[in-house]
Amino acid sequence: MKILITGATGFVGKTLIPYLFDRGITDIAILVRNKEKALNLFPLIPVTIFEIDNNMRESVISYSPDVVLHMAALFNSRDDANTAKKIIDSNIVFGTLLLEAVSKTSCHYFINLGTFTEYLYGAGEFFPNNLYSASKTAFRSIVQYYQTVNNVKWINVIVYSPYGRKNDQKKVVDYMLDAMDSSILIDFSKGEQILDFIHVDDIASFFYCLFTQIHVCTDNFTQFHLGTGDGHSIREVSHILEKVFSKKINANWGGLPYRPLDIMFAVAPIARNIELLNWKAQISLEQGFSILKEDMVEKLNS
Repeated sequence: MKILITGATGFVGKTLIPYLFDRGITDIAILVRNKEKALNLFPLIPVTIFEIDNNMRESVISYSPDVVLHMAALFNSRDDANTAKKIIDSNIVFGTLLLEAVSKTSCHYFINLGTFTEYLYGAGEFFPNNLYSASKTAFRSIVQYYQTVNNVKWINVIVYSPYGRKNDQKKVVDYMLDAMDSSILIDFSKGEQILDFIHVDDIASFFYCLFTQIHVCTDNFTQFHLGTGDGHSIREVSHILEKVFSKKINANWGGLPYRPLDIMFAVAPIARNIELLNWKAQISLEQGFSILKEDMVEKLNS
């Protein structure tokens, strides 16, 4: 099985690529903007690297993947014209060009990543809470068009709140880690949001399971919600983080108001993951934070 992956140098990809190779999935090509970055991230992994350039279409067609995993996306919560253009270029235009190229191959499955922030009021009706989320929802119609005219099976994976190794694109756990080392109080919201935090190793495990059992996705469209199925408030998460790291988060809880479209409850409905793939996340928050702590210590000592 030949797999083409976008977003391989991102937060999930940096863990996923070695995870797959270690378990025998080795016919992988990655499509990246920065080839040098990919070579530095995966120096000992014989992955095929294609660059996002004028030859991208020809590269995709010549590789002719059986499965595409499309993870590349631009997230930015800023609200200005320049950011809007970058989000549309990355999350709509690039994805469309990828689908057009894939349509000229014998690809059987197109796996697209969505986000829980497409659902302001929980899994169900679309109600994106920012432009990034709206772009992910808008892209669905384009995937549906290409999936229909090319008879490709579309698998949509809604990712909940990922954490794990130190993330360049900071999320709430990363901000809490920063606050541990801060000499001044850092403003946070009240932290009442209940979210589903999933470790990046569990995300890698899910995709390995999906690749090895992809034949069970017999419908033209299959959707998975990728989370643990358990919700924790941000304040609860902060207490677990403090316990694992034996440090106090220097936080001013309630110092920031909630944003108008803050999602207050988002927990993954995981029944289909269990029924179709017999897969469930295995890493608890305490275990995940312990892994994160070990990784950070190892990075400091290297």
